[in-house]
Amino acid sequence: MPVPVQPPRPSASLQRHLVWLLLSVVGMFGAGIGLSLWFSLESSREEQQHFIQYEAEQTRSNLVRHLAYYRLLLDNAARDPELVDLMESGPIDARQRWVRSRQRLLPEIVGLALVDPHGEVLGETESLRIGTECRKEMRRPGALTDGRLRVHREVAGAGHVDLISAVRDARGNLLGGVFLSLRLTQFQRVIDAAIHPYHAIALVDARGQTIVSRGEISGRMRELRLPVADTGWTLIAQTPVQWLTRSGWRQVVAGLLTLGAVLLVLVVAMVRLRHAMLRDIVSTVDALTALARDETVPTIVPHYVEFETVATDINMIALHLQEQRARLEHLSLTDPLTGLPNRRAFETHFPLAQGLAQRQHPVALVMLDIDHFKGVNDRYGHGVGDQVLLALAQSLKALTRRADLAARLAGDEFAVLLSDIEAAGLDAWYQRLSDHFRSELNAFGLVFQTGLSAGQTWLGGASGDTLNDALARADRALYRAKARGRGQLVQDTAPGADGTE
Repeated sequence: MPVPVQPPRPSASLQRHLVWLLLSVVGMFGAGIGLSLWFSLESSREEQQHFIQYEAEQTRSNLVRHLAYYRLLLDNAARDPELVDLMESGPIDARQRWVRSRQRLLPEIVGLALVDPHGEVLGETESLRIGTECRKEMRRPGALTDGRLRVHREVAGAGHVDLISAVRDARGNLLGGVFLSLRLTQFQRVIDAAIHPYHAIALVDARGQTIVSRGEISGRMRELRLPVADTGWTLIAQTPVQWLTRSGWRQVVAGLLTLGAVLLVLVVAMVRLRHAMLRDIVSTVDALTALARDETVPTIVPHYVEFETVATDINMIALHLQEQRARLEHLSLTDPLTGLPNRRAFETHFPLAQGLAQRQHPVALVMLDIDHFKGVNDRYGHGVGDQVLLALAQSLKALTRRADLAARLAGDEFAVLLSDIEAAGLDAWYQRLSDHFRSELNAFGLVFQTGLSAGQTWLGGASGDTLNDALARADRALYRAKARGRGQLVQDTAPGADGTE
């Protein structure tokens, strides 16, 4: 009889393989978490350094820009031909009127005065708010021409920085100077706006005395010192030393959670195999169906690598089509030069504003026109004209609330819808817009005489007030602003009026 042959026995144990697989996964993830922790420590140190560097440089840039703005105002005032004539032969009361007129334009300053070539204040020092230390400093030889910044804190709560700009005649002879005291609270606001909650920033002068500061750090810290150009000041930024940032801790926790999840997935993988595969198939079918119907396509997140290529292709096609649709819709409602909404977008938004007016909310329609814009185009070219339009667009973006709308209708014609604003607030908004527009022109390096003429009307509470009627009223008010000499806002009617003249 033939001897029965024993079948070969299995040479491997599935259970043993699973155990080794689990142990290997645990070991690899443990090593990965260790490396992740080390990388996180290094990344945390670099991130803190980069963050404080960025924070300090941004703060310094804002301080320099703030000082440069007031220095520019002071230098422009010192070169004012009217002031040169007054300093040469004008009576003292005329000089004082000149000072008061400039004080009204600069509400954030402590004091403003004219001084003679010897540093003596021309006028009453008390009414001009010029302190004793300021007067002493101005009488120092060379004080009118050295351009130094002088910080005074002799009165508690009234710390200020003094700036002086020399006034010279056509031959370069020194006639005196324009003196301005700038509140330290303005620099404090710059520091407060820039500082991180757990950081500290201080601005110190050349002698190491603190000008303004915010925050205090105890214990180990990182410190960065940056000189503030043309001031002799130094900006000091400090941050506490942290072993790990929040992102680093999140990486460690994420690694541990991932390890537990992988172990759990390995244990229940066979049980969930059918469910996971069906889920990938169903999500792919749903995405294809939505794509065919031109609907929003849900992102396909495949569970298995075999579906990854197809899912990636479908996601890319869907994303491309969605972006193309959004881009076309955006282009149809946006002015290509300024980035503001165009006339079509303005007409779309008008019924919403009219609805607010019907619910007894004051809604103002303002038409804006750049003074002498055609002359700018003719004299400097359309490239400069486009920069002027961009300057106004930037100003409107900066001063328009989310609930309001600013649009470019055509050429240099702009329209703004402002809700829940009173007549006095409208005047203040126009003044801020005019100032911001001039600042933007200066930022572009455009120095010529232009301004904004504006006409305003209130949307009527009745449903019969149409877009064309409102635009016509605002346009008539704009025409009156131009007829009165330009550079002003003319309001058509009071809030709550029926929208007719």
